[in-house]
Formats: sequence, structure tokens, C-alpha cells
Amino acid sequence: MSFQASFKQILKEKMNEGTEPKSQTTLQGNSDPAHLAYLMGHTARLTPGPPTKTYPRPAVRPVRKPHHFNPAQTLSFNFMKSWVNSLNDNYSEMELKKAFRQAALILHPDKGGSTQLFWELKGHYEVLQGLVKKS
Repeated sequence: MSFQASFKQILKEKMNEGTEPKSQTTLQGNSDPAHLAYLMGHTARLTPGPPTKTYPRPAVRPVRKPHHFNPAQTLSFNFMKSWVNSLNDNYSEMELKKAFRQAALILHPDKGGSTQLFWELKGHYEVLQGLVKKS
């Protein structure tokens, strides 16, 4: 094989083909200079098979038990529940923080609420936070 050999000649030698179809005799007259149509006919077709990996089932989250409130915590929970209905009795720290922020948007003095109710909300939040605060 010489250095001046065309791609067509190299392709013939690599594919062990002795002759080529008559429609592709010259490189200049060919509309497919890389001979992709010829190569596509000689390549194996890939068919999708079964998935190679099996993914584990998502872990089922355990259901949290409801908190046991003392009378002060019950009062605080009922106050928060009166302003935010989405707070459950088995709340987490993030759910409590979200409920506090929603109630604070309603009760904050800059948003049209009263100062006394806002300070009361902060006190109730601190009482309820004692149940779920990470030590």
C-alpha cells in the first residue's frame, strides 16, 4: 500500500473486497466520498436488549410516630395549626420551619400583622422546636 493510495483503495484492502460495485468506480464522480452507504450495509445492526443494570427499589420511608405533647406544647401546636393547616402532629424539623415561615408571612408587622401575635408565634415555634431539634 502506497502513501498516495486513496481512501477507496485502503477501504477495499481493509474490507477484503476484491471488486467494488460499478457505480462507485471513481472517487471524483462519487457523491459519497467516505463510502458511508457502503459501510452501513456491512455493519452489524444494534438492537436494544434487556437493560444491563437493575436498579434497587426505592427505600420506603418509615412513618414517623406522632409527637407526645405536654400541655404547653399542645397549646403551641394548636396556635401554629390555626395559622398553617399543613402542619401534622408527626412533623419534622423542616416541616416545622416551613410552617413557621408561612405563619410569619401572615403575622409579621411589615406584612399587616400585629407585633404581639408575631412575638407569640416566635415563642410557640421555639417550644415546638424543642421536640425535633437535633442535639
